[in-house]
Amino acid sequence: MELFLVVVVAIIIIQLFWLRTRVLNLEKQLRQVAEGAVRSPSAAVGDADAFMAATAHPELLLYIKDQFARGAVRSEVEASLVGSGWAANDVATAFSYLATVRSRSLAHVDAPPTGPDAAERFFLWLRDDWLLKLGALLLLIALGWFTTYAFMKDWIGDAGRISIGLLVGAAFLVVGAWRITAHRHQGGVFLVVGSTTILLTTFAARTLYDIFTPVSALAIMFLATAFVATMSVRYRSQVLAYVSLVLAALAPLLTSSAEPSFVSLFAYLFVVVLGTLGVVVMTGQRGLVVAALGIIFMYSLPHLGGYNSPDTPTLLLFAFGFAALFFLIHSAGLLRAGDKEGSADLVAAAGNGLFLICWIMAVAPAVWQSLLLSAWMVLFLVGAFLVYRHTGRREIFYVYSGVGLVMLAAATAAELSGPALVIAYTIQVAVVVIVSYLLLRSAEGAERTSLLFTVPVLLGMPSLGATAAWRGGVVHDDFFILVVLTCAFILTGTFFLARARETGEVVLERLGGVLAIIGSLYVYVLLWRVLHVVLPSSLAVMTALVMYTVVGITAYLSGLSTNKKLIKLYGGALVCFVVLRLLLVDVWHMEMAGRIITFAIVGVLLMSTAFLGKRKQ
Repeated sequence: MELFLVVVVAIIIIQLFWLRTRVLNLEKQLRQVAEGAVRSPSAAVGDADAFMAATAHPELLLYIKDQFARGAVRSEVEASLVGSGWAANDVATAFSYLATVRSRSLAHVDAPPTGPDAAERFFLWLRDDWLLKLGALLLLIALGWFTTYAFMKDWIGDAGRISIGLLVGAAFLVVGAWRITAHRHQGGVFLVVGSTTILLTTFAARTLYDIFTPVSALAIMFLATAFVATMSVRYRSQVLAYVSLVLAALAPLLTSSAEPSFVSLFAYLFVVVLGTLGVVVMTGQRGLVVAALGIIFMYSLPHLGGYNSPDTPTLLLFAFGFAALFFLIHSAGLLRAGDKEGSADLVAAAGNGLFLICWIMAVAPAVWQSLLLSAWMVLFLVGAFLVYRHTGRREIFYVYSGVGLVMLAAATAAELSGPALVIAYTIQVAVVVIVSYLLLRSAEGAERTSLLFTVPVLLGMPSLGATAAWRGGVVHDDFFILVVLTCAFILTGTFFLARARETGEVVLERLGGVLAIIGSLYVYVLLWRVLHVVLPSSLAVMTALVMYTVVGITAYLSGLSTNKKLIKLYGGALVCFVVLRLLLVDVWHMEMAGRIITFAIVGVLLMSTAFLGKRKQ
């Protein structure tokens, strides 16, 4: 009795919250209609009539919004509503009203139209057929009490108890399969209750009575979840698809195996993933790929965390199989969907790559890691490019390419270290930036890809300040690091500048200019270091500053004559750097003779611009 009262009170509270939400929604809709009437007085009377007719059933409006938010089409929603007993005229009026409100919102409101939030959807689900849900809850409680009472009185033996539970679960599945033909929501509830009952009964049979073997128990639970998955495909139910996947993933935990076999576990999960991906192919619900990938990752955590198992090599092969399946099905789904957007696609692409990287770095032998990572990198890059060519979706290409580059970086780090690693990263980034532009022909994409230069630049920072290494001569590790960085920036910048002259793209010109300028800064650093090795300090400073001044003046005048602001700014900044260094640093450190000569040469060079920059009148 107490439990019944608690349930009744809970239902009342939920109803109050639901009524409050409905009132707020109606007020919002009234304000929208009022605003529309003010903006369009001629349509005010017709809109008011449509509003009164449509909002006579506000739950109908919210249900249609919810179904549209889940990706359903109008024909499916209409068929479901008419099959549930709604009048065809009311359904048509509701659709007409929603279309009118949406068009007015798009025409007069900047913010995009919003559907019901999570709380509204929950209350909508709870309110729809709430008597059925309450009855299912009470029936489950009654069955549980009856079973407990029968057990206490020894009315039913062990096998009989399990048989009753399995039969009850099967009965729910049959009722759900029958009911879902006319009432999809109600049938789904029966199916979920039936499959859950079978799973819990099988779990009790294993843990309490040891009736089934782990394999037979797993087979029974899998069949129950497979039936629900089949119904989800047949009736296009996204909720049933996710529920069946979750129940199938929980089944191995309910077998109570005394000696669990990881190979058997992963083989079962492979079958589950195959079934899930079949659902994805038939229904197009690509979010299931993300859910399945998350489940496999959760079961992989013990092995990724360092658990040593004799089956580790076999499990690594299973991991490769999972990754290949996810990649193939995900790519096939993208090809079928064309350019349709979806955040699940990006998550699946990134998650699949990271899943592979974790398995290879944690489980694979060290001597094979770089080779395996390189092979998967090539597969991901080629697959991503093919998907891009067919769909035009560059974000997918960027995600898979990013994962491939992470694999390349990991493979390189597994083979190299120290200066060799910095040089290898620099060359790889330069090649990737140029190749990505050649493949995509996107200046903006090349600009974003060029940010990868940040990695070798940061790794090469110690070489800029390695004063001790330069005291021993010119040729050493830090010299080669700076030379490679210089060549990478200048060659990449020159390539994009040449392409900019051919295509006239401003973005390419800006990118090439910035890369070339960064490369020139490395040239100045190298020049400064080399001069200090081969010349006395004062003479080295004078020579370097004079050369900087000549370059700065030349760049400034060139930018001035060609009206290139970037070149003019670059030249002016270089000249200002020379002058500031002379006034703030070298005036205190150079010898008097060197100071006089340096200031005089730089001053003459600067004064000569008055003649070089003037045109004859």
